[in-house]
Amino acid sequence: MRLSTLRITLFTLILGLVALWVIHQKKQTILSDTSTHKAPEPYHWSATQSTTWEFSRDQPEKQSTIQTATWHYNETTQLSQFTQPTILLTTPKTLTVIRSQNGQTLNDEAIQLSGDVQIMQYPIALERTTENSNPSTLSTQNLTYNASQAELLSRDTITLTQTGSVTTGVGLHANLESGLFQLMSNVKTTYQPTTHSPP
Repeated sequence: MRLSTLRITLFTLILGLVALWVIHQKKQTILSDTSTHKAPEPYHWSATQSTTWEFSRDQPEKQSTIQTATWHYNETTQLSQFTQPTILLTTPKTLTVIRSQNGQTLNDEAIQLSGDVQIMQYPIALERTTENSNPSTLSTQNLTYNASQAELLSRDTITLTQTGSVTTGVGLHANLESGLFQLMSNVKTTYQPTTHSPP
């Protein structure tokens, strides 16, 4: 009789330990799932079809405008994310248009642009001719625009199309104020002379 009671007690104890182990394993699985699938922090505000203007007090002839399809901002991380941004930069000599599929900026500093980035620069002149109305166009997939220094930086493949030539290269450092563009490596240029039709 004592042997069967001992067996039942041991069997019950083993069942209890197995049950505790199974519960513990379930808790660990739930904890690991919630830690790996942590939900992103919510945005504190959003805007659609927004336009932001910036004017310089020292140089009122210089203006910048940012238009976006959507704009989300998180106050905790100070991260702005936007879709289909268009940046317009106006100076007395040029109008620069920067477009991409997506963009983001941290602490309102440099803007990271991605997806079909395209920059077009138009000369501003009182009298435009057919030749100077064609913009210079630069295209790439990823680009950083630093507004305070008027700089463009990229490590991706760049295609620069100007009147009569197409230049490709990898990596870019450009200054919008001086108009200087430097491609870093693998630079190739194809010249396409324009043909004038006889009068």
